[in-house]
Amino acid sequence: MASQPHDSSRHDNTLAVIRSLREHGPAARVDIGTRNGISSATVTSISADLLQQELITELPPDVSRPSGRGRPKTLIHLDTEAACVICVKLSINELQLVVGDFAGQVRHSEHHSVATLTLTPGDLTALLEEKIAAVCTTALANHRRLAGICLAIQGVVSSHSGTLIWSPALSFRNAPLSPPLAERFGCPVLLENDANCIASVLATQPAYAGYPNLVVIMLGYGIGMSVMIDGVPFVGANGSAAEFGHSKYQPGGALCACGKRGCIEAYASDYALYREAREVLDLPAGDSAHPSEQQMQALTQLAMQGDPEAQRIFAEAGRALGYGMANLLALFNPDLVLITGSGVRGYAAMQESMQTALDEALVSELIGPTRIVSCPWDRDMTCLGGIAIALQATDSQILSAS
Repeated sequence: MASQPHDSSRHDNTLAVIRSLREHGPAARVDIGTRNGISSATVTSISADLLQQELITELPPDVSRPSGRGRPKTLIHLDTEAACVICVKLSINELQLVVGDFAGQVRHSEHHSVATLTLTPGDLTALLEEKIAAVCTTALANHRRLAGICLAIQGVVSSHSGTLIWSPALSFRNAPLSPPLAERFGCPVLLENDANCIASVLATQPAYAGYPNLVVIMLGYGIGMSVMIDGVPFVGANGSAAEFGHSKYQPGGALCACGKRGCIEAYASDYALYREAREVLDLPAGDSAHPSEQQMQALTQLAMQGDPEAQRIFAEAGRALGYGMANLLALFNPDLVLITGSGVRGYAAMQESMQTALDEALVSELIGPTRIVSCPWDRDMTCLGGIAIALQATDSQILSAS
């Protein structure tokens, strides 16, 4: 029993070394120790173990030293072939599979068009098994093991039980997804809300890393949210916390995809904006219930060019966001609110009415120093977050297996 604290400390320090290399890239042992508060001797010992386990490799010594004095530093980095993880992103009519290596970098990505609303639970499980198995064949040709899988899904999920509770992409509810896939592939299968995946990426970026109480609102087909409290995601009893889009703006108001009326999503999501606009504006042909990026760009452009109807629609969306934001600030008092997602394309057309609604709804003392900023959606961070979550969850298992 006396050796347990030492063993636990050693394990924690080993994880710290791995995650430091994953976040910062190749580094010298002494720099890793300084960054993580670990002695140089301990880092040297840990790195010797990791080299033997083939989880890290050494780069050639750095021979370019301006002073010409001292021994050149030898950098270590993660062996990208040591393991891989797969992130599967399920959204309306689309399935994306991405392979991430042990360093967290994307090595393979593929998209499949799928009529998701026609699937039964059995259909979805069979489809996931088929697509993941095909990707595994490619991934395991270049990596020594499949460490884990992350399913990133729009909607409400229970991460604890691996159960999909509800998603706008699917016509069924309350279906266990993780257990059958974990049995089929012999590895952990995590089920995550897509907004939580995005927040996990943003929280590590230098511009936002100093905000432990962080809220990420994702605008797009739906409205998602992730709440980080002291750097830890708040998911609630069954994973359905932080459903900002399904909090009420106008009871008895517009119909939401969840089946209820008056949700914020029913005014500020892509489908809500397009549903309102198609009645009064000439817009590109297509599925108005599931508008494409081209359709949404056309609508946004009308608003930015001063079309009064388009501006009215985006202003109402901003007002719904503003009142929702007021509730959010009153309840959580976050340091920072980040607004992102593909729907951020129309944020400029919503911002003024959003701020006006926020000022109407909340005294300035409750708004306080909370910053509200938008974050460009120049890449889809969902799968990057899913890869990071899967690696974080399986690092200890990879160490044991090695």
